[in-house]
Amino acid sequence: MRKLKLPGRDKTRPRLDRRDIDLIKKKGIERVKEDSRKIIETKLREKPENDGTQTPRAGNPIYKAMHATNINSREKLFMAHRIPEEKTLTDSQIDSLQSLVMRWIVREYNFYQEEQKSHRGLDQF
Repeated sequence: MRKLKLPGRDKTRPRLDRRDIDLIKKKGIERVKEDSRKIIETKLREKPENDGTQTPRAGNPIYKAMHATNINSREKLFMAHRIPEEKTLTDSQIDSLQSLVMRWIVREYNFYQEEQKSHRGLDQF
């Protein structure tokens, strides 16, 4: 399967906050990666009857990543990444979705750290 495109970073998309960063640090990135696969398999492997409402918007950086990368429902997954809604996802597709989520989390984590450094630098003036 092709590598899924990471969306741009703009103000309309979710961002990680302090609680998300603390959770990532507490769990560790490997545990977050394991959890992301479980969540993706549970919520997206087959099209659920409640498609579009099965993924919360907050409470976990993985959920934020799913919304930011347009994989929070099978309908969005089809519209953004052209993965058919009606077919069960293969292991390869789940691997690609997990990779997309983790790339977003790492990118946002790094942006958050940089933004914190720049805010601390402004406090010196």
